[in-house]
Amino acid sequence: MPRRHDRGVHAETKLARARLASGFTQRDLVEATGIARSTYWRLERGRIPNPPLRYLTNCALVLGVPADELIEEEWRTTWLQLTPDAPAEPPDLHELRHRSLERGGWL
Repeated sequence: MPRRHDRGVHAETKLARARLASGFTQRDLVEATGIARSTYWRLERGRIPNPPLRYLTNCALVLGVPADELIEEEWRTTWLQLTPDAPAEPPDLHELRHRSLERGGWL
């Protein structure tokens, strides 16, 4: 069951706003997600510039919100930079392995 809000916490990120809206404390999220307390604190304050999706997904599951609602716009730009010449589909891994083996490497 959610506890009272943490005192003196400023909602600096989407994660913090979602947590506060849900009534969970930071301690609740740390315990439920298994994220280290110091890491969670930095995540909630936007101090991790490239957070693992695993952290955000675990938080979203606990909060009962879509993970996409917790992703900050600046994180999106560091995760994936699409350009007009980027391939529309992922590479064929079978073909990549074949070419790598022909060159004597492993993939």
